[in-house]
This record gives sequence, structure tokens and C-alpha cells, in this order.
Amino acid sequence: MNITIDGKIIKFNSNDENIVDIADRSKIGIPAPCYRAKKSKGCCSTCVVEIDGEQKFACATKPKDGMNIIVNRLDLKLIRKKRLLKYTEGIKNDNSCGCNCSTSCNCC
Repeated sequence: MNITIDGKIIKFNSNDENIVDIADRSKIGIPAPCYRAKKSKGCCSTCVVEIDGEQKFACATKPKDGMNIIVNRLDLKLIRKKRLLKYTEGIKNDNSCGCNCSTSCNCC
């Protein structure tokens, strides 16, 4: 099975949990601090990518054969930068997760 990330065709198998894992293995950087810290998926919202025309969280999206994923586009980079700053501020302000979500997300 294959997905395309920024025009690069990448093979994956059904055991791959999400887009972040595949990107990491392929040396494609997608920030995902909450996922890597074992928090709730999508908590920090910094791993936003475009998948088949829709913005989604890469850490919470299971790969499907034929997906077209865009990571390195200016608008997506700016969104991730803003969200990463917000996440970092949350950590500095003693929010255990660093996110600004409600307690229903199970990350705080």
C-alpha cells in the first residue's frame, strides 16, 4: 500500500498506526509533541496536515492506500507554528499537557 507525502510515494503496511509514524520513518518532519509524549492524540493540534484536501491531525489519522498528504506548504507551516507556540505557552503556564482543550479530551 502507498501514500503520497509532498509528492513522494511512500510504502506502508496495515500495522502503521498513523501518518506521523510513516513520516518519521521517511525522514519527513511533522511536529507532534503531544503524540510523542504519549498524550491524547491531537491534543496539541500541531501536527495538522492536508489529506485529500482536508486539514487533519497526522497523529490521529490512520493511513489509507492512495492518500495524498501535504505537509510542507506555507499555510500549513504557519498554522503549525502558531499552534506550537500556543502549546509551549500552555506548558509554561503550568498546563500539564500544554493544550487549551477541555478536560473531556483526557490529556489534561
